[in-house]
Parts: sequence; structure tokens; C-alpha cells
Amino acid sequence: MKILAIDTSCDESCAAILDTESWSLLADVVYSHSERMEAWGGVVPEVASREHLKALPLAVTDALKHAGLRADEIDHIAVTHRPGLIGALLVGVTYAKSLAYALQKPYSIHDHLQAHLFSPLLATLEGEKVPAFPWIALVVSGGHTELFLAESVTEVRWLGGTLDDAAGEAFDKIGKLLGLPYPAGPRIDRWVREQATEADRIRFAFPRSKPERYHFSFSGLKTSVANQIAKLRTPSDADRLALAASAQEAIIDPLVDRMKFSQQSLGVHQMVVTGGVACNSRLRQRLSGAFFPPPKHCSDNAAMVALLAALLHKEGKLEVAPWTATPLAHAELA
Repeated sequence: MKILAIDTSCDESCAAILDTESWSLLADVVYSHSERMEAWGGVVPEVASREHLKALPLAVTDALKHAGLRADEIDHIAVTHRPGLIGALLVGVTYAKSLAYALQKPYSIHDHLQAHLFSPLLATLEGEKVPAFPWIALVVSGGHTELFLAESVTEVRWLGGTLDDAAGEAFDKIGKLLGLPYPAGPRIDRWVREQATEADRIRFAFPRSKPERYHFSFSGLKTSVANQIAKLRTPSDADRLALAASAQEAIIDPLVDRMKFSQQSLGVHQMVVTGGVACNSRLRQRLSGAFFPPPKHCSDNAAMVALLAALLHKEGKLEVAPWTATPLAHAELA
């Protein structure tokens, strides 16, 4: 079966094609709109929706061309329907429905977080080894910071998540305070990795919130950084670098702490980390024992949606969605 997958949950228009017979990824296309969002200092939902309207048909056309397929050779269409920006999701779901109806093919709807959760298994498409279940899985991105216990593809338990800002959101908001353009997270990572010293990482004692058990909280950190900048009045470049380095440690410390706490409390050794913040080099260093997908499959993509549909098909759990299916802004985690 050849699966065409679509993801428009935020500000990337993504399309991918996976062949379940050869267990191979035939196409993986991502149209990023981060440059468009840079002018606004962040993702504007209405602008993202309009960008998807323009880019998604191009992404699907490119995916078909790269795979060497006609649209009528697709057997199944899979699309992200939650969680995310509602307007952006609506573009993807409507496009998938329309294409499925025109081609008279079945389609299915999928959870974006669940797709991220199992994205480490994309390595199997390239013949690589992947960690055996069970996993403690951290999905950490601009919109999500969630912990899961994955016993198998069909047995997943949500453990906890952020009570306010996501880790990636904290990176971007703090970067904006420091005068960095959007998206600030990768820029902070590169700046600190290339120029910061160990002294910079501990110069400012920013708070590490420790909510109960498996949860996270990052909103207080943003306020603390803003207050520190105000105290410095006109921070020098050296001050700004130390602020970035210290703030990065304050974001990563709770992620590492909660992963290790989960290991100990649940008796599960294997850790996996995915989502856009999983590209962060400091997080990869601090959690060197965890399994990280390649960066291209940590950030939003449709390959992980195609894989999720293929895995569910393999388990006999892939459900055809009704034409009345609608997108949802929030995930049903608990």
C-alpha cells in the first residue's frame, strides 16, 4: 500500500509518501514558512493558514513527482487532524478529504503528538536499528512538552506535560527578549554552542520549576529573564550570551530531570526524545543515553504521519475516517 501523508499542524506544509510493501519512504517534502513568520516575530495563525493554502498543493505535487507516482496510484491518504493551529489543520484536513473524494480513496486522521512519539521508528525505513519497547518518550517542541510511556505502537500512556509554556516556546520568547529573530531556539543553540563558556551557563541563577511528578513549567523562567535584562538595563553582547546560555540550561535541566525521574519511578531504561527541541545539541549532550531521530525527523514532517498510518495498518488498527471528521486544536492526552 502506498500512503500519502499530509501535515499542516503549524507553519510547515508537509507531504510524504511511504510504501508499506517495500517498507520505504518514497518522498518527504517540507515547505517551511519560518522566514515568512520572522517578520512577525513568531507564528501568526492566520498567516500560516494562508501560506498552507499556497504551499500544500505544491508539496503534494513535489512528493508525487519525487516518488514517480501519479495521484491515482496512491492507495491511502493520512492527515494530521490534531493538535495544532486550527486554521492550519483545517487546510490540511480539507485538502486530504477533497483529494480522497476525488480519487475515491480511503483517508485517515492522526494525532500529531502520536506521530512525533513514534518518529524514532522512521529509522527502520533505512534499515537501521531502533530501541525496543518500552520507552519513556519526551515530545518536546515549540507547542508541546509531553512525557509518555510507550509499551508498543498501540499501548501508550500519557504521563504528564507542561502546565503553561512549552520548552520551544520558552526558547523563542526568551530569544525575542534578547533581540534574536524567530525562530530563536536554533539560534540560541548555535550561539551558545560556538561561543559560550561553562561560566556563562551558570552566571545567572534562573529558576527551575519542579511541578508535581511528570509535569513541567516554563512561564516563570521567561519572566525571570525579562527581569534580569531590566536590571542590566543595556546588556552587552557578553551579557546577552550569558543570558542565553543560562536560560538554555534552565530549560534543559527540567527535561533531563523528568526523564531520569521517569526512568527510576517506572523502571524503564530506554529513553527517546523527539520534536523540534530534540534538535538542540545541548539536550542531546545531556541525554546522551537517549535515542534521538535525525534532526530532519524531529521537526514537523509528514513522514512520521505516513509511518504512523503504516504501523497502524500493520497492526490492523488503521481506521478509515468519516467525511464529517473535523480538526481539533487540542490533543486528548489524559
